[in-house]
Amino acid sequence: MSEPCISMATQKVSELRRFKGPAKWVQYLLVRCLLMLLQVLSVRLAWKLGRGIGFVCWKLMGRRRLIVRKNLEIVNDHLRSSSANERPEFKGETSFGSLESSGSSPDIEAQVREVFMRAGANLLTGFPLSRLGVQRMRDHLEVAGVEYLRAALTEGKGAIMLLAHMGPWEALAHLPQLARENSIEARLGAMYRPLNNFYLDRWLRVQREIRGTRLFSRREGFHKPVDFLRSGGILGVLADQKMREGPIAPYFGQEVPSSPISGLFHRRSGAPILALSVITENTCRWRLEIFPVEVPAGTDVSDRAAMAEICNRALGNALSQSPHDGFWFHKRF
Repeated sequence: MSEPCISMATQKVSELRRFKGPAKWVQYLLVRCLLMLLQVLSVRLAWKLGRGIGFVCWKLMGRRRLIVRKNLEIVNDHLRSSSANERPEFKGETSFGSLESSGSSPDIEAQVREVFMRAGANLLTGFPLSRLGVQRMRDHLEVAGVEYLRAALTEGKGAIMLLAHMGPWEALAHLPQLARENSIEARLGAMYRPLNNFYLDRWLRVQREIRGTRLFSRREGFHKPVDFLRSGGILGVLADQKMREGPIAPYFGQEVPSSPISGLFHRRSGAPILALSVITENTCRWRLEIFPVEVPAGTDVSDRAAMAEICNRALGNALSQSPHDGFWFHKRF
């Protein structure tokens, strides 16, 4: 066996030792108990409780408020300077946070507060949503743009779905059932970052697979997800996270290190790229909207920066549909 293989095997053994043990087992049990309590809440109660928790966090977390405000200022400036053909600035949305104004800049602090409260509501409602059957899910979720996904799958190369940190993430566990409801039989998979708790990570993977989503870890390499795409699967990639290094590409007008993974998968599989936006439409009701992502003819798909720019633009468009649903709590820019 070569030295790199020995080193990799040693690293995996070391990680298992760090991620297992009595303390990790107790942590796993506590998290399972908390999740069980959250799942028995009604969706409406979870919504109200989440917004209340978000409001308290907005009041108490001064440093995090500054980060959210800085991110929103950059997003506002970019959307304000965009052409009329691009996504509008913040849409007036409903009674829970319409910040649209006529000619003047929206109140940035009101936006920050709404992001905190929306994040709390989205986080907590995701857990009771995750236990609902498809029939009851129709009261809370609708899917738009399915025709774009069907068209992409007709090419026989699978589809790459760009995901941003927005909306009730746990509700996305229902995507396999929602896809079948819309006559899409393709298998669903997702890239994910393993948890630093062996028992919790194993349980999460089992739960996702029971619902029909296959999880792929970056630690396992890229061959399996590429093969999954080539077999006609739909692969979700959470692509808007902050990167320490990566190809530099514009994102809301800022040059930032960006994830090259989606571009890499496209180059190796030829799978079309789409983006998913999760939009809060009203109290306890969301819309999942699918957008096609155009890779212009003549694009050098081996150019990581060029592909990152295309993906970043698509993610920006998805987030611009409902910026308040974005998770702006880390220094993205």
